[in-house]
Amino acid sequence: MRCKNSNFLIGLGIGSVVGALVYHFSHTPRAARLRSEMCHAMHKAGSEAREAFHAAEEEALHAGVKAADKMADEAHEAAEKADNLKDKVHTFADAKK
Repeated sequence: MRCKNSNFLIGLGIGSVVGALVYHFSHTPRAARLRSEMCHAMHKAGSEAREAFHAAEEEALHAGVKAADKMADEAHEAAEKADNLKDKVHTFADAKK
């Protein structure tokens, strides 16, 4: 039991020393500059991601409009062909009378 207590106390002491060192070095001007740079990089990445999302959204909208226009043109051509065929059938039927 005595050995376990001493291991615990050694671990507690080492952890306290490491924690104190981390705390000390996290409050230096270099750490503050690093924190500021990291914050700036995160904001920049977020802004770029937002811009990329909006660009992709606009491209998808443009592609949808382009596809709808193409389908409308195809439908118009099919309607014209059907109208021409109807006229030919009526002309043929009138000629047979």
